[in-house]
Amino acid sequence: MEAAGIDGCPGGWVTARAENGRVYSIEVIPGLSCLNTSCADVIWIDIPIGLPSAVSFPRKAEREARKLLKTRAASVFTVPCREVLHKAEYQEANRDHLELTGQGLSKQSWYLLEKIKEAEVFVNQMGENMIHEAHPELVFHGLSGKVMKHSKKKEEGRQERLDVLKTYFPEAEKQYEMAVQQWMRKVVSKDDIIDAMALAVAASHPELTHKKVPAEDEYEETGLRMNISYSIHKQ
Repeated sequence: MEAAGIDGCPGGWVTARAENGRVYSIEVIPGLSCLNTSCADVIWIDIPIGLPSAVSFPRKAEREARKLLKTRAASVFTVPCREVLHKAEYQEANRDHLELTGQGLSKQSWYLLEKIKEAEVFVNQMGENMIHEAHPELVFHGLSGKVMKHSKKKEEGRQERLDVLKTYFPEAEKQYEMAVQQWMRKVVSKDDIIDAMALAVAASHPELTHKKVPAEDEYEETGLRMNISYSIHKQ
């Protein structure tokens, strides 16, 4: 199986491509419309797909992912309700979100709205059977059977995650170092590269079984599925 793992980065999106768990290329693209999808059977992307309406806020996916991640639960941010997706100003979006859901809109969520909108267009064009929402910390939990101890923003955290990847893809660190040298950090951060690689490996490795939270499909009002994918070792 061939897969692409995609993570947002300052330069747009970093994409890792893998065949049967082996990452063979990493690139940075300015937009999802630039992605060559012809050689991918499946795409896992670290961006929310499917926003709940205010009456069904929040999504079950975040709640269940946080239960699994325990000490790293804070890495899973709350996906905003659909009603604020196209607001022009943060103050207006924050006010409306608070009125509709009882919770304000975080600046982190606000800054991601453009990428969320871009991903939604991409999913509607490609079909959600091919595009799956994934979360790197949940992926690393599934690959290792444990929660990562260190932050991915620190060197020890990046090494911890590379060590997990090397159990499935022995050349992970070499591929990572090549990518780090290719782009400046203002284009793509080191942890973005690792996250994209993890998604590609988890989506394509033959020794892994795909899982999702929640286990049952949950759909939002436009028909998009609201589940987060990850993988575990086959029993």
